[in-house]
Amino acid sequence: MKRLVSSALTSAVMAGGLVGVTGSPASAACAPEPVRKYAISKKSTVYRGTNLKSTWMDMRSASEVTVSYNKSSTATASVSGTAGIEAEAGVIFTKASTSFSVTVGGEWSSSKSWNYEMKAKKVKGKNQVRMRLYHEAKKFRVGKSITTNKPNCKGKTTKHVWNKTIVAPTKRSSNDFWRLEYRKV
Repeated sequence: MKRLVSSALTSAVMAGGLVGVTGSPASAACAPEPVRKYAISKKSTVYRGTNLKSTWMDMRSASEVTVSYNKSSTATASVSGTAGIEAEAGVIFTKASTSFSVTVGGEWSSSKSWNYEMKAKKVKGKNQVRMRLYHEAKKFRVGKSITTNKPNCKGKTTKHVWNKTIVAPTKRSSNDFWRLEYRKV
């Protein structure tokens, strides 16, 4: 019998294991998954040009022109600043939406018949004009940090991972407007 126990113990040790050791390490009680946090700061409202714009009109021979846009089409606006963090964008948009009290996201679109016109006066140094639809967006800085427990449950470590400046379109259309754009060619 002594020989059988000794033989089993030797086999277990040679197999790289220990006999009779069970349970979790002591640090498992305080080692939950890392906590990821996103902090929103430097918030502002901006207006970005959409894809809807009239053709350029020449103003060299006129002091004032009427610029118009009459089409059925879809206006769109997209987010900028999310390169490299696409997988986390949903969480960031949710946090930013709460912070701004308005829903923001990766894209906005509105399909309808657009019928607008504006008077444009000549501007010194410019000779062409067009009108463009602008859409409300929220600009903000987001920072990501990860907090983990130190070995043996002796405190926590917070590591700052990255900062990004994001401009995300709002999901509402109530603050859209047309604006004149001038250029010299």
